[in-house]
Amino acid sequence: MYNVILVRYGEMTLKKTNYKRFLNEINKQIIDRLSIFEGLRFYNTDYRFYIELNAHPYEEVLKELSKIFGIHSYSLCVKVNPNYEEISKSAILLVEKEKPESEITFKVETHRADKDFPDTSLVVSQKVAISVLKNVQGLKVDVHNPKLRLTVDLRKEGAFLFISNIKAQGGYPLYSAGKGLLMVSGGIDSPVAGFLALRKGVKLEAIHFEAPPYTNKLALQKVIDLLKRLAVYTAPYKIKLNIVRFTEIQKEIYEKANKTYLVTLMRRSMYKIASSYARKNNIEALINGESIGQVASQTLESMNVINEVTSIPIIRPLITFDKDDIIRLSKEINTYDISIKPYEDCCTVFVPKHPAIRPRLSYVIAEEEKCNLDDLVEKAVLEIVQIEIGIDTNINAFFEDEKFEI
Repeated sequence: MYNVILVRYGEMTLKKTNYKRFLNEINKQIIDRLSIFEGLRFYNTDYRFYIELNAHPYEEVLKELSKIFGIHSYSLCVKVNPNYEEISKSAILLVEKEKPESEITFKVETHRADKDFPDTSLVVSQKVAISVLKNVQGLKVDVHNPKLRLTVDLRKEGAFLFISNIKAQGGYPLYSAGKGLLMVSGGIDSPVAGFLALRKGVKLEAIHFEAPPYTNKLALQKVIDLLKRLAVYTAPYKIKLNIVRFTEIQKEIYEKANKTYLVTLMRRSMYKIASSYARKNNIEALINGESIGQVASQTLESMNVINEVTSIPIIRPLITFDKDDIIRLSKEINTYDISIKPYEDCCTVFVPKHPAIRPRLSYVIAEEEKCNLDDLVEKAVLEIVQIEIGIDTNINAFFEDEKFEI
């Protein structure tokens, strides 16, 4: 019955001078993403994108659309010629098919974008509703709070009838807003932050700090698995993962600095490494999963002291989120089950019993000067190992490489 999917654009419709660029990009991404299906036909106007199904199962197409950023919503439609006979006939069939209960309230709502259509929106709604009421049992009109709402969208390209308005990911088209470096651990927060950055059009690279032999390959495998879940939204593009050996830096800090400042000093070193890599690779921002007060390094005082080592903007999509909200999002994007696997990352190995939660910059710098960190940071940057993560990445192949022996 359904023959067209109507796609509505998201926030990009507000971008005025950049609108055409966003429009072209999202249209291209929809077509590229759906090119795996044979027989689909695509066309668009300034405010709508149409997918003609040509008898292709719509469930598969909807599943792929749900992964595309820059789409506000979409609807399964019956497209007919803009005349009352065809509109009424299809309206009756559609309401019969989608009516969830034997008795239900309903409403017909008309959008008359095509002003050449002879009647007003109100008149169209009334005429179609009368036809439906005469032919479908168990209906009662409720114009204020109906359980079933039939929409008739009258446009130059035809009349589109639909009942469901499916919410999409929203945001901006993939890779339309510059590059960011995601500081990814194996925890719950950072992959969610990465997802939110992707949704705003940021092209992601990732950086992960490992500390063998204190961490093992299962912790790294966890990170790769998490990025594979994010790669569902970037396909066919892959996410580059930069792996940093952090053991020497952690041991240097642990052996020479006041244990109270271990977390602060480790985070400062991470930011130095990430910033150095970002500058060399034209990456405009660092991204992480920090949320105010969640751990010792995420108080405002701690973040201010840690930020002091870099001038690169730091994006924290989760900064005001409650943990419950972060967990809910992680479940929605299917990263939660991976994140809770009990494999320690380098951030949890050298944590002191009583870390400083309000460190003073002067004290931190004094402790940092006790350590030979500059050379170790430079060495860590030079020895970064890179791999690319896609939805079909073979994890085992990486661990067979001697570079990943732990």
